[in-house]
Amino acid sequence: MSAAGIELSVIIATHDNLPVLRQALDSWRRFAADQPVELIVVEDGCTDGTAEYLADLTARGWDGPPLRAVHEDDAHELVCTNRGFREARGALVLSWHDDMFLRARWFVPELLATFRAYADIGLLSLSRGLYYHPVEEPVRTWEDTVDWRRMESTVGPAPLNWVRLYEVDGVMRPWVVRRSCIDRVGPLDEAFRPTEWDESDLAYRIRQAGWKVATHGYERDGAYLHQLSTTYARTPSARRMEIGLRNGGLFYQRWTDTIRAEDGRTRKSWLRKTSAAGWLAAARQVARFAAGRRDGA
Repeated sequence: MSAAGIELSVIIATHDNLPVLRQALDSWRRFAADQPVELIVVEDGCTDGTAEYLADLTARGWDGPPLRAVHEDDAHELVCTNRGFREARGALVLSWHDDMFLRARWFVPELLATFRAYADIGLLSLSRGLYYHPVEEPVRTWEDTVDWRRMESTVGPAPLNWVRLYEVDGVMRPWVVRRSCIDRVGPLDEAFRPTEWDESDLAYRIRQAGWKVATHGYERDGAYLHQLSTTYARTPSARRMEIGLRNGGLFYQRWTDTIRAEDGRTRKSWLRKTSAAGWLAAARQVARFAAGRRDGA
């Protein structure tokens, strides 16, 4: 596929996670080989044969979406995502984990249709979004940064969150962003290296520039499966909390006044732009969810 035919660039940062990466790439081959997608794998200082695997895969060719591999020297997720932004050729860029597996052919067409239909959406989270609320107590500990009075995880109000997208303040990966947003406000701020709070900071900058930030629970719809933390969980928890406190403190230093000013505002919602297959998948998941609640009652 030529660069002109690519609409969605998928950035996959990976570090010593080859068996899982193979599954992730195969899922894109199975469900998106014929879609206007490219995969950009950022091989981040791997020592487990990942670089050799990717070199062989690209040299001999494969029957999936166009695939490119680029190298970083153990730079971690934030820097790898920014590298992917620089390499991306699509008007939309998806930040994806190497332990996320695509499960539905309707998913990519829905993303493309959504961004075509709603010009005011600049960034869309595919799992959960975040509402931020003002709290008078200062941020002194890691627990303060994730206090749910301060930071509320959401997929929007039930039950319409199965059929609608909802405006949020911040996001968690995976998410899709317009390339025009990155061109306007800049990439992830490397002051947040190696990772954490960088994506909510980006969301606030995008919203400050005039776009909306939205979320929908696509994993809940069955669009993909997240195996969860096969790489990142290797970071020692004490170190992770230290980084989280530092970066959370920076985020709140920048955005507390905005959080306070925006509290209680009316947030927008949008109807999903999915296909019959997407609606059917959602209906099946709703039925499973309802059955599970009855069984657990």
